[in-house]
Amino acid sequence: MSSIASTPDSTRHERILAGALEVFGRYGFRKASMDEIARSADISRQGLYLRFASKDALFRAAVRQELDTALAEVARCLDEEGVALEPRVVAALDAWLGRYVGSMLAPDIANLLHNPSMQLGDLVDPARAAFHARLAAAIGAAMSAKDRRRIDVTAEEIAEALHVVAQGAKYLSNAANESREQCVARMTAAVHVVFAGFGATATGTP
Repeated sequence: MSSIASTPDSTRHERILAGALEVFGRYGFRKASMDEIARSADISRQGLYLRFASKDALFRAAVRQELDTALAEVARCLDEEGVALEPRVVAALDAWLGRYVGSMLAPDIANLLHNPSMQLGDLVDPARAAFHARLAAAIGAAMSAKDRRRIDVTAEEIAEALHVVAQGAKYLSNAANESREQCVARMTAAVHVVFAGFGATATGTP
């Protein structure tokens, strides 16, 4: 981590963006006001505008930070040494999709990020592609030649299928007002089924 990233002001900046995203999620982009965001961040309205020229700039900065934070956590989970593929993949899916499951903001944040009218494709699409690539790389590295011949499915296809299934688990958990832990349990079951044909590298069994 750079010295800039660890300064008190940068930490303050990150907290403002995290708080702003919650306000946007609670009220929607149109109804969220800079006054409300300033109050939530314990900063003056003028101070907020000194950091961000407009509400749109603040919103995009908040979304970018959220995506960057999620991707960094995904990488940490997938790179964890001494852990089998299956739990690493579950942790990565949770880091990418489960961040707001179980909170009041879960459906609102999802709607913000995927609402076409918000025009966030230039932020969300590359982040999603980076997640898929990172997940596929971890799966591919753990697949033996025997696994590849037996399954006859690419690591990229497995990553795509897991993402779709995990999104379904998140949707079901949100609809049922379940906790994040319950959502992770759904993801764990799905990942276990997908990796049932893999060798010991996936399950961690001897």
